[in-house]
Parts: sequence; structure tokens; C-alpha cells
Amino acid sequence: MTRATSTELDVLGALLAFDFIGFAQKSAALDPAGPAYGRAVGVAFGTAARRRFPHGAEPREINGYVAEVLGSLDAGAEDFDPAFLEALLAAGLDGDEEPAGGLPDPEAALQARLVLTLRLVRELGLDADGQRELLAETADRLGA
Repeated sequence: MTRATSTELDVLGALLAFDFIGFAQKSAALDPAGPAYGRAVGVAFGTAARRRFPHGAEPREINGYVAEVLGSLDAGAEDFDPAFLEALLAAGLDGDEEPAGGLPDPEAALQARLVLTLRLVRELGLDADGQRELLAETADRLGA
């Protein structure tokens, strides 16, 4: 596992633990120009999405889920394009790191995946041990 990957998992871990100071500090160490930027968060997001939707999801279900997530965001929902979130979720469910057509904005993808992963983890009811297990599983997948 690379240092960048480890840093991303630290950022995600801090977010899941609601450690916003740690999240901000660790996020500052991320390099948006790095070749693997967002990969670790993408793998964790896909893992959480497949746990939430273990049998996959039809496009209509993905659309409804994204609408529900956006409807639950008080502020900042306007920052996320529903079609982009739907493409990220569909790709994550398929085990793909990127949606068809790639990621036009890796930083927006990272932010969206962080928000969606936080939501998925809360829906799955993962406590601190469950969150550590998700991060460890992600690290294992990245190391394989």
C-alpha cells in the first residue's frame, strides 16, 4: 500500500469517526495531482455500496437512492450533479473504480464518494469496529 493510499484511508477513517479536525489535517496531505488520487476512497466506496446493495440495483433504484441522499443534505446538495452520483454508484456496484467515460473531475469524485460512503456506513450501522474492518478490507483489496 502506498503512502497516498494510506493517507486516503486515514482521511476516510477520520470522516467516519466524525473527527473533523483530523479529517481537515489529513485531507491537506492529499495530492490531487497524484496518479492514484481517489483510488482508495473509490475502493472503500464500492465495497460499502456492494454491502448496502448486495444484489445490485436497477437504474431506477440508483436514481431514487441518489435523490434521497441529495434530499437529505441541507447545504451543499447543489454541489453534486445527480447524474454524476448515479454513475459513481453504478460503477461502484459493478466493482469498477471509475464510471464509463472516466472521472472528469477527480476532486469532485473524491468529495462525492466521501459523502456517499459516510451515508452508506451510517445506513449499514457500522460501529467503530465495523468501520475499521471496512478500511482494512479496502487496504487488502488495494494491496492485492
